[in-house]
Amino acid sequence: MNTQLSRIVAATLVVAALAGAGTAAQGFKWWQDERFKRELALSSEQIERLEAIYQSTGPAMRTQKAALDKLQAELSKVVADGTADEAAATDIISRVEAARSDLGRTRAVMLYRMRRILTSDQHVKLKVLFDERERDRHGRGNHR
Repeated sequence: MNTQLSRIVAATLVVAALAGAGTAAQGFKWWQDERFKRELALSSEQIERLEAIYQSTGPAMRTQKAALDKLQAELSKVVADGTADEAAATDIISRVEAARSDLGRTRAVMLYRMRRILTSDQHVKLKVLFDERERDRHGRGNHR
């Protein structure tokens, strides 16, 4: 592979690793967390609607994530092998990026639908709570 393609592949693998870490955090059902429910003053109707959105989106996201994982494994194999021609490597990279885009789009639509359930004040408070949660997570990680 040429140098430019090698850089693209390396960048793709780094982005894939970071995306995987972010995906794990998305498993947090904040609308079911007692602190989030209390501080956001979520109604039982809001909680039910948020859960329904999450449940209706879940199957598509799981399917898309499995497809992405499979393609990323294929890309890793191509990179490790190092013998694929540039056209074949470019094709798998394009398929990985398309799969990542599909998953990201599905997630973004889900989050948009969830956002519409919240009032403006709840949305502002939710952002604050997530920022605090992220700081706490990073704070604990630095003290290990």
